[in-house]
Amino acid sequence: MPSEPRTFVLRDRPTAAGAPRAEGHVGRRVVMGACLTAALGALARYTLSAGSAAPAERRAAENVFQAAREASRALAEGRLSPTTWQELVERAFRGASVEEIARAIDVESLLTRARAAARGAAVVPFALSFPGGEGPRIVTKLFVLRAGRANPPHAHDNMVSMHYVLRGRFRVRHYDRVRDEPGGIVLRPTIDRILGPGEATSISDERDNVHWHVAETDGVLLDVLCVDLEGRPTDTHLLDPVRAEALEGGLLRAPRLPTVGEALERFG
Repeated sequence: MPSEPRTFVLRDRPTAAGAPRAEGHVGRRVVMGACLTAALGALARYTLSAGSAAPAERRAAENVFQAAREASRALAEGRLSPTTWQELVERAFRGASVEEIARAIDVESLLTRARAAARGAAVVPFALSFPGGEGPRIVTKLFVLRAGRANPPHAHDNMVSMHYVLRGRFRVRHYDRVRDEPGGIVLRPTIDRILGPGEATSISDERDNVHWHVAETDGVLLDVLCVDLEGRPTDTHLLDPVRAEALEGGLLRAPRLPTVGEALERFG
């Protein structure tokens, strides 16, 4: 069985205040990073044939996750750009039935593992078995949020991920990461929408990197991601776009937040 689900996804330890993004800089490691990738090896294999899904539904859902795995293989082999990964994986999930996806992964069973979180999200990681053996690892997990709770605004290094709404409604905001500066990151707002079941957004270092999900109702997000791209560690940077300084051209200079606790207190 998987280890106990954790609340939110980041380790609660401070970053070096004002540290710029640079080669060799080791920022806050995320559970979605190398440590989670290694830990997933200890998870029980969770197959798409589990649960109450009918065979046709299982095949349809299997095709969607298989498309994500193949896009991840192409990305790992340098045949696909991160932004093309975003487009392909979003398209695959948007073309599927949200009910088929939910039943195929047996979301009701997964939700029994989710502990209520006072702030932020309860996170339920699960692993998938694919026909044809192992391929590039894709990390899959559920984020379970009560109405009014949020996954606070943050940026990632060396990661691609897609966030698919299984249940509920979320206000989703994304920003391009224009440049890193001491003490903050300069952002360009790109997405500010309400998403419902079957809708998705995604991130990469190249597009919509900073993201922020607020649950308008009780809701569940399905995340599909690849970490440690090109062998570089996946790090996370917590930000405060609300207190950002307005710059020319619609840009924002958002200050960094030093700890998960502060981010959850302000936004979770």
